[in-house]
Amino acid sequence: MKRIEDIEKLSLEELERSAEGVTVPEGLRPRLEAALAAAEAQSRKDEERAGKRWIPYASLAAAAALVAAIVIPAARQPKDSFDDPLLAYAKVEETFRYISDKMSEGVNQVREARPAAEMPGKTIKKINSK
Repeated sequence: MKRIEDIEKLSLEELERSAEGVTVPEGLRPRLEAALAAAEAQSRKDEERAGKRWIPYASLAAAAALVAAIVIPAARQPKDSFDDPLLAYAKVEETFRYISDKMSEGVNQVREARPAAEMPGKTIKKINSK
């Protein structure tokens, strides 16, 4: 008796030669064809059901989106953060200053990294010019 690993290594010709002399039971072919046909029919039914499964979920999602579109804006009434306009303006200036500082830090980091980023290009040009 051969092991599965040995059988998997056989070529198609070797498999055909090893099958010589093996008797096939009567009625096997019709039973195999019937089983394959049943499996194919079941596969088609599964595909049809899969195509229709999303319909209830889609309607549920649409209903949830509609409720959210109505409830969320009603629940969120805009409020002023500051009663004093000068205090609000000072906060805006502070925010812009913070953004400007962070942008300056980023620009400085780019300036420091530029020589290192340009080095591969210079190396390639040197190699190509030789």
